[in-house]
Amino acid sequence: MANVNRIKGFSPHSYLNGAPWNGQARLYAIPVSDTTASYAIGDVVMSAGGSDANGVCYVKKVPAANASNFAALGVIVGIRVADPGVSLVGTSLMLENLFIAAGTRTNVRYVYVVDDPMVLFEIRGGATATNLTLAKARYNAGIGSFYSGADQTYAIDQTAYLSPSSPYSNIIVSSATVNTTATLPLQIVGLVQRDDNGAGAYSSLLVKFNLHEFGFAPIGGTNFTGL
Repeated sequence: MANVNRIKGFSPHSYLNGAPWNGQARLYAIPVSDTTASYAIGDVVMSAGGSDANGVCYVKKVPAANASNFAALGVIVGIRVADPGVSLVGTSLMLENLFIAAGTRTNVRYVYVVDDPMVLFEIRGGATATNLTLAKARYNAGIGSFYSGADQTYAIDQTAYLSPSSPYSNIIVSSATVNTTATLPLQIVGLVQRDDNGAGAYSSLLVKFNLHEFGFAPIGGTNFTGL
């Protein structure tokens, strides 16, 4: 059976020791000054430097220009819709918007990020299966946008493949970025073992971040601010 073309960015799968992911994530902030990037569940973020007034560290989305050379902080798994306050009376909450659109924002927004360097993630491959084969397991890879040539800071709308009310990240692993290059940001652990998944186009890959801000021996990477 052919793999389903259903792109949703990175999804936490398990830990490197084989244990299932326990659902833990950490709160991070997106500064008001960031008006360029959109943020969706499944997107990869890195440190942005600085924090909000309560010491919640700022993050920024990994830009497309650094898709093959970056140190990850983690993956967004949740967007905080409403922040704690005295009262929400008279405030209209759009609970169906599971993303943060690009553009001017008057308030700091908050996201929940899986930032454990030992977490393995599931991510889809692209339409071209040339390098996404069983022989390429344990190879390294970069990330790419499902929208050809699109900047990863945009194009979170996946209405052709997902419900319009639940847009996810459009990041994939492109076969063109699978190689033995040690500095590529992802290591392919293998195929996700599931009945509906196999080698080839749109396969679901199990990956680990090679370059991580909380890694035991961070190598660094483009725009790595953690050192």
